[in-house]
Amino acid sequence: MSIGSWFRTDYDEPSVAAALPLELGTGASPSIVILDQMIRGTGIVGRINGDFGAIAVKVNGTGAPVRVTVSVGLDEMGIRWWSDRVRPARLTPELPRLVTLRAQGQIRGALVLARRQGWRGAAPATATLAFDLPAGELDRDGLLIVELADALPPSWAGPRLSARSAIGLRINNISVREQPAATAPSGPVGHTGCDFAVVQPGAALSYRLEGAGVSAAPPVPISPRNRWTRQKPARAVFKLSRAARRVAVRALPHRPGEVAEVLAADLVTGEAVPVDVSRHQDGNLTVRFTTPVGNPVLLGSTEAQPTLSWRLTPS
Repeated sequence: MSIGSWFRTDYDEPSVAAALPLELGTGASPSIVILDQMIRGTGIVGRINGDFGAIAVKVNGTGAPVRVTVSVGLDEMGIRWWSDRVRPARLTPELPRLVTLRAQGQIRGALVLARRQGWRGAAPATATLAFDLPAGELDRDGLLIVELADALPPSWAGPRLSARSAIGLRINNISVREQPAATAPSGPVGHTGCDFAVVQPGAALSYRLEGAGVSAAPPVPISPRNRWTRQKPARAVFKLSRAARRVAVRALPHRPGEVAEVLAADLVTGEAVPVDVSRHQDGNLTVRFTTPVGNPVLLGSTEAQPTLSWRLTPS
């Protein structure tokens, strides 16, 4: 009898190795063998309910290099999961999330997610990270292990980022395809929704940094915490007050202004990363790294600009 086989019940189904190319978009797949601090989904792979979340997928690999793409999302349910577990102060605003992504035990990149706020609600935020696994990392009947965990932000960015950022995030889907030629990791494109951006390992050395105005985030929703506030009349009052706060914050005039000066920090070592910054006449910046980037690097403004959304494009 193999180790662990006595834990199996009559309702358990044997795992089935997924063939390549793999498109995993549900937590009900028989190729999933391990979920750690994650809740399975039907339209998504799963949602994280702890300070990290990990998934192990049995893959029938060939030993050749593969390209792995992981899509991560933040929605209203994720915000409520975070609020119920962290229990923030009532007027705590919704802050951006910063997480690192590991595969096969190594950090492959990092993601920052911030929802775009509206009058009645906020749109879900989605970020995708693609990276290579070299030959031999994924062989026949091998396990692809993907983990999302909190990053360790630098001191200047910590108060402006959400604590325990991984809670409530969802893994939308995971894809694996053979990749003959090695390429650098690629992160999300477009505006980040906040005054932060991440440069992935091995990416370009020069970027154009643009800013666009966004609405400030209102306080996070807080579930009733005692038997009085759980009653229907009180819950209706809380719901109306949340809607009123959102409208009040959304109606405030915001003048994002120009992008402030830029700081950079290595998300693995925590050390500052030297960058050269030049400003253009249109107010946008060019950010240049003096040395190649070997780890994910967080870029952030020297001062908080909650009504500014950044976009990085290689230049």
